[in-house]
Amino acid sequence: MTMIPTSALQPLGVRLLPAMAAYDYERWQASLVNPGLLSDAVAVALYRIPLLAVPAGAGRRGGSMDMTEPVFAEALVCALRDQPGFDRLTVSGHVVGWGEPLPEGLTPDARRRFHGLRKQPRLGTCIRPPAGHGGRDLDAGRWPPSPGSPPGQQPTPPRAVIQAGAAPAP
Repeated sequence: MTMIPTSALQPLGVRLLPAMAAYDYERWQASLVNPGLLSDAVAVALYRIPLLAVPAGAGRRGGSMDMTEPVFAEALVCALRDQPGFDRLTVSGHVVGWGEPLPEGLTPDARRRFHGLRKQPRLGTCIRPPAGHGGRDLDAGRWPPSPGSPPGQQPTPPRAVIQAGAAPAP
């Protein structure tokens, strides 16, 4: 067992990082109607997982972020207080909101427009998972892959098949 010196442990809290440090930066970039909002976005790191907080403005009327615990929500409000686009900060339990409050009873399409999101995100042309992430060709849903499937995106076929319960005992 490796012991970590106590000086290497960081105190638990909320840290703001550059927007591109967020794990979900590319998803937001593809989903926003106005990707220019990303210039004022920040990555919010909690438990060492930075997620993007996108400000209101330029077609995006408001936003929110779930912080898992009220104490972290309060810390995020303090951290975002002077950031552009994060006006009218509110806390409701563990959820931090900014911009206009989300109106009640919005349809999914109206909710998407409120948050400044595209109807369908602009994703890349590859819809198949990389090798080892899915195990089957998504078009055919069967093994072996359908003819014409890109060769670099299929997992290696199994070398041998052993029936359950037939494996030799160690």
